[in-house]
Amino acid sequence: MTSTVAAPPLRILVAEDDPAVSKLYGAYAQSRGHAVTFARDGAEALVAAATERPDVILLDVAMPRLDGRDALKALKENPGTRSIPVLVITAFGGDQAMRDLLLELGAWDVLEKPVDLQIAFNKAERLVPR
Repeated sequence: MTSTVAAPPLRILVAEDDPAVSKLYGAYAQSRGHAVTFARDGAEALVAAATERPDVILLDVAMPRLDGRDALKALKENPGTRSIPVLVITAFGGDQAMRDLLLELGAWDVLEKPVDLQIAFNKAERLVPR
């Protein structure tokens, strides 16, 4: 007989410039028991990642100030944030060249918007060793 123990909640950083999308991701993450921090652009995401040390980052590509590609590159070049898994969720997810670039820059996976939240969060939860 096996017993299932609920996995501990994750600390998730949502880097997304669309407030409605951020709210949707945040509400879904919280419904699964996770804590959420938000960043409205890539520059905020870098600060939040360094200070909050999230377990996983959900990152959009098309954002103001610093886009997701540059933010991902900076996250992976910083020894303090390099090991944080990044799941990119973008409208460019169907563009194979963009997918390849994001994976090359260090994304763990790239999902296309609009994303199925259950699939996205199942992936995010599997990225984190718990």
